[in-house]
Amino acid sequence: MIANNRVAIRKIVPPIEALTPQTFAPFGRVVTDWTAVALQLKVGETARNQMRARQTTVIEWLSAHDDGEQALIPVEPIPTVFVVCPPSPMPSVEKARAFVSNGKVGVCFSQGVWHAFPIPIAAEHALYNNAQGSQWHQHTREVHLPTALGCVLVVGLEGLSQLLESQR
Repeated sequence: MIANNRVAIRKIVPPIEALTPQTFAPFGRVVTDWTAVALQLKVGETARNQMRARQTTVIEWLSAHDDGEQALIPVEPIPTVFVVCPPSPMPSVEKARAFVSNGKVGVCFSQGVWHAFPIPIAAEHALYNNAQGSQWHQHTREVHLPTALGCVLVVGLEGLSQLLESQR
């Protein structure tokens, strides 16, 4: 437990597994070719940009997009962890899962899937290609886990080499 203003915050450690099309299927799909990404959107058009994410082991924020899918793939081959929870009105943190990518592939989150920023493993920060709906600002739910659910997600970055080896 983490003490935060005298309130005990639960630490939830999601299981980490290799990112494969089969393991990630309940949350979306694996992206291998950034130029071929075609999103399924309810409103708006696909907006493409780049975003920088920093390495962290504690996740306080999750977001979900109700307007459609979002795709993220590392610009450089930086091994990355993607953390997700299944679609629901609020994140089901007990059902959180973490997927480790060798950095050569990314993910496309299905509509409504709760997710954190990508976590680069082998660098303090990394640049990611990002594609999502152009109206994402109006159709995104964000949850601050300590405030809303009294918890944080904790991702252990040690010992991931075996999972990365399985993706070669």
